Amino acid sequence: MAYFNHAFKKTFVATRGISSLNDVQLGTSPTNVLTPGEISFIDPKTFQVSPVPDSTCCEFILAGGALMPNDKIGPFHGGYTESNKSKTIKSKYVSRLYYSPANDPSNYVIHVGLTPWTNANPPVSSNPGETAGECCKQFLCDETYYLRLDIKGSPAMRYLDRNSYLTLEAYTGCCPDDQLAPTPVDPRRVMLAWANQLLENTLVNPFAFPVVTFTQDAGATWTYYYPDTVDTATLPVIVGVTYANFSDWTEALFDPAMCAGLVLNGAYVETKFENCTFQPSDFYELEPVRLYASEVDLTGDPCEFTGLCVGVQCYGVQANGVGETVVRDVILSESYRQNFLATDLRIREVTQGNSIVEAAGVNRNDLYDRIYLQHNIPRLYNPTGTFDNDQYLLEIVVPVDDPDGIFTILGEWLTACGSECLIEVLEGAAACEVSTPDVPLPVLS
Repeated sequence: MAYFNHAFKKTFVATRGISSLNDVQLGTSPTNVLTPGEISFIDPKTFQVSPVPDSTCCEFILAGGALMPNDKIGPFHGGYTESNKSKTIKSKYVSRLYYSPANDPSNYVIHVGLTPWTNANPPVSSNPGETAGECCKQFLCDETYYLRLDIKGSPAMRYLDRNSYLTLEAYTGCCPDDQLAPTPVDPRRVMLAWANQLLENTLVNPFAFPVVTFTQDAGATWTYYYPDTVDTATLPVIVGVTYANFSDWTEALFDPAMCAGLVLNGAYVETKFENCTFQPSDFYELEPVRLYASEVDLTGDPCEFTGLCVGVQCYGVQANGVGETVVRDVILSESYRQNFLATDLRIREVTQGNSIVEAAGVNRNDLYDRIYLQHNIPRLYNPTGTFDNDQYLLEIVVPVDDPDGIFTILGEWLTACGSECLIEVLEGAAACEVSTPDVPLPVLS
């Protein structure tokens, strides 16, 4: 006896929630229709719609509003505004109901030297990507200091066909003639030299955004230095923090209380086409770029001396529930209904394909939660001996946090019908911890 364990997937867009229609049959009047982005529940015996499934008969048909605005595209075509319906769903044949929440992405963030993060969380060498060196390091005159920076991940590989790397160097300048031994200098000289070299190098500047931090009172107050292209007036107000640009720095005489650091944010910004020229084969990036830094000597060896401390505030978090994925799920589901998305832009316009891409207001740059209901329809009379229980996986796209409570309604229906199927809420990725005070990343374009 053979088993077919694949589930046929069907996507419903519920960005506008549950329809208010009740005790009417769809299509019986111009007002008895589901608008794009609405869903409703149909009694399979009476074909009456309801905002909630009927728990007395314990079965329903899920219906979603058609994405097409026009019923016909030619004299011999029609039915494009027909609602999108599932097979009859019986509670005893539902095997799983689960909720997949969306989560925002987080940048990969590392800290070199003394920053608010390393001041509160001293780096530990046993942690991945960290070096437990000296954070408030004194830099001597007439010396050159090197920082090795590696950029890894899919964004770098697609940009260069390899991982990117660069050794940044900072010369601290000649010592005064009246001093016989090298003396410490303003540590901002080194950090700003590294930051400016990073900005000038096209192999790494698309992936890392530098901010220099400075304190003279053990972290009670800070000055954050941003590249000159950043308007510091747009940054959020933080108590105890002063903003400045790189060019605002003027060297000061060294004081033992001086400490500086460098915050590096993984900040790759992807270029993408808009809806009018969208193609399903367009690439979209989800993996956050990864940054690795270490102080090295002239030969590039990080192990010859006690280097500068490096801490990792965030290892990067990949986004889940992005609109790019939702749009492609809708396109695939609609193609099963013979509503194909044409790759030719003129044919797409004629066949209402733009309505599929826009998918009832789905924004490719937004996030959406998704509800999945898996059920089967047994067909035990097959004479071939194949136990062909057709399985169906219904994906319901809802706004973040499911404001209409569709998942709760389905769970209550299954419980009232005595179903023993698995009902669960999957965990989204946890957001990265924010340092205190935070080093904000400006809006990049």
